[in-house]
Amino acid sequence: MTAAPFSSSFLYWIALDFGSSDPADVARFNRFYDETHIPEVLARYPGFLAAHRYALQVPDPRGDFGGAYLAAYEVESEQAATAYLAGTTAPAGTRPSYTNDAPLWPELLTHRWRVVYEKVAETSPSTGTPGAIYIIGIEPPADVGDELEAFDEFYTNVHMPEVMAIGNFSRGTRYRLWHELEHAEPGCPRFLVVYEQADATDEQVHATLRTLVNTSDWTPGPASWPRKTTPWRLWYRHISAIPRATSPTEATVRQP
Repeated sequence: MTAAPFSSSFLYWIALDFGSSDPADVARFNRFYDETHIPEVLARYPGFLAAHRYALQVPDPRGDFGGAYLAAYEVESEQAATAYLAGTTAPAGTRPSYTNDAPLWPELLTHRWRVVYEKVAETSPSTGTPGAIYIIGIEPPADVGDELEAFDEFYTNVHMPEVMAIGNFSRGTRYRLWHELEHAEPGCPRFLVVYEQADATDEQVHATLRTLVNTSDWTPGPASWPRKTTPWRLWYRHISAIPRATSPTEATVRQP
């Protein structure tokens, strides 16, 4: 059984681009990722419970801030996350090896992010796999100082429930940055929030975004809140789920 998305204590999050738009290449890339690469990662790290993959549905209108694909590994504990970091940052020649699929993998891959987040709050336990997610990176102001506790409390207990109600999301989950392996400058945002929806067409997604942008019903929050930044706001659709000890026939795959 596949661990539901955003159900574990830690999330290892990878954003990447694939350097070919040829349908045959894309199909081969997705098949190799789901049937070979992810099962190898899960086999090497027992604390990795499952992986879910996503394809970009609606980019950030402010710029090219998100990879075309995301992979989110459900990690059961800090011990498991620490074990992964020890392996992936070990000296060259001692790191775990993975199968390649030349000339596509890894030659046509470009990483955007490789980060580990720790869960800090959720509006409700996970009940299944959402078809669409809206992810937002949040960075408090650099001088937040002693106001961070008030900022954090407002985010969890006031702002997130408001987004849930106004955007008609089914669930929200908040994370704080635990370890950044790779991210474009100026670095990975300190907080991440994931809002979940059932399968959504492009039209439904844009309608939700218009509602969020046009509403005036937001609570102002503490003095530090208006000075936050949102390095990226991205909408992704779920394309596959791979549990531990999976065989290719056991992966749950949505059509891209």
